[in-house]
Amino acid sequence: MAATAAQSRPNIVVIYTDDQNYEHLGSYGAHVHTPHQDRLASEGIRFTRAYTTTSVCTPSRYGCMTGRYPSRCQHPDFVDKFPDGVQLEPSFNTLLEPGAPNLARILQGAGYATGMVGKWHLGPSPRSGDESRDLTPFPRTDAWTAVPSEADPQDPKISAILHRDHDRHREEIRTHGFDYAESIYWTNPEGWGSHAFNVHNMEWVVQGALDFIDQNREEPFFLYMAPTLHHIPHPQESLLQADPRITVGGYLDRAPDVMPPRGEILERVRSAGFAPETAYCTWLDDGIGAIMDRLEELGLADDTLIILFSDHQTHAKGTLYEGGIKSPFIMRWPRRVPAGRVSEALAQNIDFLPTILDASGVATPVDMHVDGKSLLPLLAGLESAVHEQLFFEIGWTRAVCTDRWKYLALRYSDSARELAETRKKRLYHNLALEPHQHHVLLEHPNFWDPDQLYDLSIDSTETTNLALTEADILTDMKGRLTAWLETFGNHPFGEFDG
Repeated sequence: MAATAAQSRPNIVVIYTDDQNYEHLGSYGAHVHTPHQDRLASEGIRFTRAYTTTSVCTPSRYGCMTGRYPSRCQHPDFVDKFPDGVQLEPSFNTLLEPGAPNLARILQGAGYATGMVGKWHLGPSPRSGDESRDLTPFPRTDAWTAVPSEADPQDPKISAILHRDHDRHREEIRTHGFDYAESIYWTNPEGWGSHAFNVHNMEWVVQGALDFIDQNREEPFFLYMAPTLHHIPHPQESLLQADPRITVGGYLDRAPDVMPPRGEILERVRSAGFAPETAYCTWLDDGIGAIMDRLEELGLADDTLIILFSDHQTHAKGTLYEGGIKSPFIMRWPRRVPAGRVSEALAQNIDFLPTILDASGVATPVDMHVDGKSLLPLLAGLESAVHEQLFFEIGWTRAVCTDRWKYLALRYSDSARELAETRKKRLYHNLALEPHQHHVLLEHPNFWDPDQLYDLSIDSTETTNLALTEADILTDMKGRLTAWLETFGNHPFGEFDG
C-alpha cells in the first residue's frame, strides 16, 4: 500500500545534475526538449539567482551534503594539508568526513530510508592508472582497480573486477549514512584508462533510483540521485553510439528498460521542432521523467519534495564568475509549494540541508555547524528573501555578492607563488581545470585583477571592473568578505584577516 499525502514527513528527492547549464533547460529559455523538467518548474518554483559555493564537482557536492562551505572540511587529509596559519585552497580536495553528520546520516537517524545513485565524487581519487587524471592532492584509494586500456566490457573477467570494485564503492558510501547505494560512478565517466568504459549510462542510474523508490514506498525516503549528464565525454556520443549494457559496475545481461528507448530520442526531438544535436538534453529529461512518473504511479508525488540543481555551470567552471557558480535550481512540492513561481531571491546549494531538515521536522545536530539557511519561509511566501549576501570560494579566489554587487578577490598563497616560480608561468584562479580557466580568461578581461567589483544589475557578464571607480562600494564589499573569512579561523587570505 502506497503512502498517502497525509503522511507527516515528505519524501525527498535531490537530483544533482552535472555541468547542466541554463541552455540545457527549456524553462530557462533554452530551445531544447525538456518537458519533464519544464513541468517541475511550472508545478513548483524556479530560481534565477541560485548559486553553488564552488564551481567544481567535489566541493559543490560537499556543500550539498553538509550545508556548509567546503573550506570548513574536516577530512583528515584536508586538515593536514591546510593547518592553522596556511591559506585554504578549496577545490577537488574537500572530501566527505568519515563519521561526521551529513544530510543522509541525519535523515537516516530520524527514520528515513536513504539511498544514493549516480556520481559520488566525494571519496579518495581512484586508481585509474592515469596519474594525469588524479586531481586530488591525497593518496588514491585501493577501492578501484586499474583496467587495461584495451579491456573488453563483455569479458567476464573484466566484469568480475568491476563488480568487486562496485561492491567496495557501495560499502564506502553506506558508511556516510546511506542504506542503499547502487549504479555508482565513483568519479567522472571519462576517468577510465579504458576508452570502452568512458560512456554515460543514464538508464542504469535511473534503474537504481527506481528500485530504491519501489523498495521504500511505505516509509519516508531520501534519494540522492546524481546523474553523470552533462559532463564529458559529451553525452550525445554515449546516447547515439554506446552499448546501453556497458556500466562501470560490469556488463549487464540486458539493457535497463526504464526509459523511452535511446533510438527514439532523435526522432522525438526532431518531431517536437528542436535541433537533433540537443537530444542529450532530452535523454537526461527522460530519466528525470521516469522518476516523476514512478512517484505518481505510487501516489507519492504530492508529498515528495523534489530538488533539481546543477553542481555548477561550465561557462566559467573552476572560477567564481557567474558562468561557473550560478546554477539552474527548481523545487517542486505540491502539498506545500504553490505552482508556477519564479524567484529572484539569492539561494545556494548549502541551503538544501537546512531546507530539507526543516521540511522533514528533523532537528540539526547541536554540534553541527551549518552555513546555509532554510528556504521554507521563502517557499511559503512568509519572506521575500532569506539571504542578504552570499559567499563563494575556490582555489586562490574568494567572492561575495549581494542582490546588485559582486566582489571577487584573487590572492595567491605562499605555496602558489612558489609553484608559479617553479613553473615559470602565471597561475590561474585554481590549480585544477586550467584549460577551462583559459577559456574564461578570454571572456573576462579583468581575470588577473586582484580586486574585481561588478554591478550585476547592468553587467551580468562581469566585463567592467568598477574597483577603481566605486570606492565606497568596494570598501563595503571588502568588509563583507573580511567578515566571512574571519569565520574560517586562522587561515590567512592576503591582507584579509582569516
